[in-house]
Amino acid sequence: MENASGTGTEGEDFMKRLNAYVLAADPTWLEHSVRTYYPHVHRIVVSYDRSGRGWTGAPIPVEECISRLRAIDGEDKMQFVPGHFSAPVKDPMENDTLQRNTALDLAGQGADWVLQLDTDEWLPSWGPFYAALRRAEALGLSALEWPMRVLYRRLADGEFLEVCAVGGLDHFEYIAPVAVRSGSHLVHSRRTEGRFLRSVVRGDQHSIQLKRPIETREVRERLLDSSEAIVHNSWARSPAELRRKLASWSHSGLRAWLYYGGRWLPSVWVWPWMRNIHPFFGEVWPALRRYPHQLPSTRGSRREWEQNAADSPARAEGNAIQ
Repeated sequence: MENASGTGTEGEDFMKRLNAYVLAADPTWLEHSVRTYYPHVHRIVVSYDRSGRGWTGAPIPVEECISRLRAIDGEDKMQFVPGHFSAPVKDPMENDTLQRNTALDLAGQGADWVLQLDTDEWLPSWGPFYAALRRAEALGLSALEWPMRVLYRRLADGEFLEVCAVGGLDHFEYIAPVAVRSGSHLVHSRRTEGRFLRSVVRGDQHSIQLKRPIETREVRERLLDSSEAIVHNSWARSPAELRRKLASWSHSGLRAWLYYGGRWLPSVWVWPWMRNIHPFFGEVWPALRRYPHQLPSTRGSRREWEQNAADSPARAEGNAIQ
């Protein structure tokens, strides 16, 4: 019998069970992100704030996210679990980490590993990622890190800008595990204190994190090609969508808003000359270029959802937050 990974029989494969969790908060790329791994996992815990608010207490489109997730859950793999993750705190990152740990604990039940991809992250190819997960398991590590390409802005012609190294060379971020062992505890958003496998893009010599010494908890191996890195739609949204994100995410604050108005908004005109553009740690994002690969089409995702909700009011009511 073929297992959830699609790579062999359950007796032959090292993992009995692979689950995932999703935070129902950001509809950007939601369907495209989840569909990448949906066939390969047994169960997906969908965590959401019962009050429909984000980590800062600002409103977020929870009901829309839940409805769109239900629409693609053809095999009834999703378990929708409410909680309280928007209480006033000094640092919204506390709510971020709390929600992830709560979802991880539930998703880890009966699983060996748990995926923790956000809905604005798209994994282009499952095979290399799964091979790296097997490698982390064989090494006895507790987490797998996978590099990300960062999308920064969408231009009027429909093309995207991505973060690159100076000179237009490839640039990747190595920021946090996107898969952890069941029973892991997160200490800062998706980060753990356990040993982890940092999967590196072959030929990558420019990314900031790779210029630093290998950490004591880190195993670093070159395991993928540049086109197999996760694509993270970090800032490449409409101004309205980005304002909503900035109001609710765990890095919210005056500095982010000043950056939005002072650097991000004018970037459509001045991007070729922009340097050291990360909103908090400038040199981490050295420069910008046009994204050179094909992206999944996201046109119509929300429009189709809205049409389905209008055509099926009873179903839409059933998706309301409980």
